[in-house]
Amino acid sequence: KMLKSTNNFIPLLVLLVHVMIIFCSVRSFTMIPRTIRHSVMRTYRRSDIATSSHASNTKNGIDDPVHVTFETATQTKTIPIQNGEILRSAMLKRGISPHNGKSRLINCRGLGTCGTCAVEITSGSGNSPDDSNGLMGVEPTERNTKERMRLNFPPHGSEDQSSNLRLACQVQVNGDVHVTKRGGFWGSSEELAEEYEAELYFNELEYILDNKSPEDASSPLKK
Repeated sequence: KMLKSTNNFIPLLVLLVHVMIIFCSVRSFTMIPRTIRHSVMRTYRRSDIATSSHASNTKNGIDDPVHVTFETATQTKTIPIQNGEILRSAMLKRGISPHNGKSRLINCRGLGTCGTCAVEITSGSGNSPDDSNGLMGVEPTERNTKERMRLNFPPHGSEDQSSNLRLACQVQVNGDVHVTKRGGFWGSSEELAEEYEAELYFNELEYILDNKSPEDASSPLKK
């Protein structure tokens, strides 16, 4: 009983911490003059433009679109995105949420700590992380440090967890992929989730931690 109580308490603690982080971050950021905010964001997004992962995407032509097939209980749809986009950002910018229900508001905005953008990813050719070359169609091909830590922490981390489970905020898409979203606040249930529309509660703050997507990636925030 004590173990069960602890497993129920930990997700609530994680949730509370992220609510506090969101409140403090938004309050601090909105106190900065608008011109300085925009300058900081442009500088931050350009800072990682020459990283190896971004450069590797250019060899196939960064302008060539790739396709994300998104499966939920509502429907399965395929959307074209730009080669090299972070999956979470790409979905939000096209009106689709990688978060379920209220987690569209209460999440870490791409920090990789909340775990609510967890999705199962397989490549267009059906490859999985069990293959010797890792998962094809995303970079990194295997879970990074943030993913390994968060996806092995409650409410994730069950013994029957899919090896295809990744955090949408931590993967760049560089090939056709199939993405499946499970139900529940954390996306950790067995059943498929219903599809949710994206809610950009904080406008450009939703993508402030994304410094890997191409700068000219389509966004509803751009005029």
